[in-house]
Amino acid sequence: MATDKQVKEFIQMIAPLAQKAHKDIGKVLPSVCIGMGCIESACGTSAIMKKHNAFFGQKVGTGKTATKNWSGKFFTSRTSEEYTVGKHTVIRSAFRAYDSPEQCVRNYYELLNTSLYGAVRGGVDYRTQMAQIKACGYMTSSTEVNSVCKVIEKYNLTQYDAKPAQPQAQAPAPYQVGKTYTLQSNLWVRTSAGGYAQPWDKLTPAGRSACIKMTGGAIMKAGTAVTCKKVYTIATGAVWMQIPSGWLCARDEKGKVFIK
Repeated sequence: MATDKQVKEFIQMIAPLAQKAHKDIGKVLPSVCIGMGCIESACGTSAIMKKHNAFFGQKVGTGKTATKNWSGKFFTSRTSEEYTVGKHTVIRSAFRAYDSPEQCVRNYYELLNTSLYGAVRGGVDYRTQMAQIKACGYMTSSTEVNSVCKVIEKYNLTQYDAKPAQPQAQAPAPYQVGKTYTLQSNLWVRTSAGGYAQPWDKLTPAGRSACIKMTGGAIMKAGTAVTCKKVYTIATGAVWMQIPSGWLCARDEKGKVFIK
């Protein structure tokens, strides 16, 4: 079971992605998206869901529906289905895998805006929307609708349904692939842009020597010189830099620069 700290960290990661996807794609309330992610992935603590950035348990299905934000990657896992209320059947299913949390969230919105979920309506409250999602067959659990609603209420997730303030335009960060830059602050090394902490054993030897080993990950020390492999701007506007050991936040959504 996720700790309160883990729940809040997961919400903090998913919320801006849900708000951006809701703005771009529409219909499903951010509170519903966040709440479903909490229940489907145990707030990001499910090891297999975390590994594949699969926070909503999207099935592969025919593989031909909602593919704009899905590359075709998948994994198989045992899962419990409740085809008859109170009777659970364990089966092995194929689930969609993603390269980043952002891709996962956008594919969730993409899927729920297809004709398969035509009965899911915008402009309704979260309880009504959850009931509609259940009626369309997203999940077989007889308790998930209530579980999601409880999470929404406990953590006040409806606060994310309000239209977020528009960030001020920022000049693009002057990062170039192949060039060397210096950390201005201690930074967590991540598995992907905006993703989870990179495990210690996934760091390069040089990366480990420049990092502080932490429970569940590593913090790279200020003053470390890093080589840029890739630059990516996520939905919130934050700029992330890929280095040999993983990903670092180079500039946050407010424009604060951590790597120069």
